[in-house]
Amino acid sequence: MRRAKVVGALVVAAGLLAIPAVAEGKVIPVHPGDSIQAAVDKASPGDTVLVSPGTYTESSQPCPSEPASSCAVVVTKDNVSIVGKAGTFGGHHKASAHAKRVILNANGDQDVGIDIGKTDDPACLNDPTLRLNGSLLRHLTVQGFADDGILLYCVSRWRVTQVLTKDDAEYGIFPSHSFNGRVDHSFASGAHDTGLYIGQSFNSRMDHNVATANVSGYEIENSIGVLADHNLAYGNTGGILSFTLPFLDAKVNSHNVIVHNIVRNNNGPNECTGGQVCEVPSGTGILLVAADHNLVAHNRVTGNNSFGIGVANICLAQGLSAPECAAVSADIQPDSDNNRIAFNTVLGNGQSPDPSLPPPFAKDLVWDTTGIGNCWAHNVFGTSFPSPLPSC
Repeated sequence: MRRAKVVGALVVAAGLLAIPAVAEGKVIPVHPGDSIQAAVDKASPGDTVLVSPGTYTESSQPCPSEPASSCAVVVTKDNVSIVGKAGTFGGHHKASAHAKRVILNANGDQDVGIDIGKTDDPACLNDPTLRLNGSLLRHLTVQGFADDGILLYCVSRWRVTQVLTKDDAEYGIFPSHSFNGRVDHSFASGAHDTGLYIGQSFNSRMDHNVATANVSGYEIENSIGVLADHNLAYGNTGGILSFTLPFLDAKVNSHNVIVHNIVRNNNGPNECTGGQVCEVPSGTGILLVAADHNLVAHNRVTGNNSFGIGVANICLAQGLSAPECAAVSADIQPDSDNNRIAFNTVLGNGQSPDPSLPPPFAKDLVWDTTGIGNCWAHNVFGTSFPSPLPSC
């Protein structure tokens, strides 16, 4: 418990330090009929592109993070901010239907709305010179893109705040291979993978967000030191996922903290278009798969039809054959180990499970009995498998 508290405190500190400072450079205005990209091209490090309310489309260009994909807006310089004028996003945990917004719409079949980064080289995980530094997005709506609303790749000291992503087909907000960032007070819906995601990243935070009508509301994937706190997940297929997946550049998912979230009624159909998220049962609350040293505490998890909080081995969770599991195990450690599930309220889950879920696992608290060091303490719950669960 002491170690988990220390990790949580460090992640909070990292998240707060990650917020880019207010830019001290010039302000470049953008008005309806202008190009956001043209303003970004004019910007120097420290400048702010200030966008007036209106609906914008942009010409397609190659994405720096995915050169085969088309992007509406790309940012390849350090310390450039794109900010919608105040009042373009509603209050805490919701988008205002009445406020004027900056809306970036897909132009035809564009893949990505805003791509931040300067390389597609995964070596940025170990080489800081390949990373873009100090990016800020605020008060924007990004919608209708064929893959991702907002993609950050190889970025340090980033922040996405008060942003709405809607009906971006794969991901809403997607930081990958990134460091010391924060996504907060934002909203994501309509993603056929994940609304708000942090993957293969380090020391970042997602907080005070809302995710609904996605396959996965929130996902922490192959990352270390991520804090997910004070978020709301409802109406997704699964609420919050913390996974290690095989055959990626980063090989572990550890020391993440999932606290003070509300995860309720995530009973939407799984309408994934590919990938591991297709295996997530409808009615999933919080799920750890091949995750180590994660703390899940002080969450309220209710009304999820399959289960409330689950801890599992990746081979069992995905129903892999022995040869498939051997291949996965050669790349990652497949068990979930040394996770602590404590002080959660987990009630009314498992009432109408997905047909893919084995009946014993339709409970509030679930563990597939694999892995070492997992423990449960001071939870308020109705049912569990096994019963009793190992105590802390």
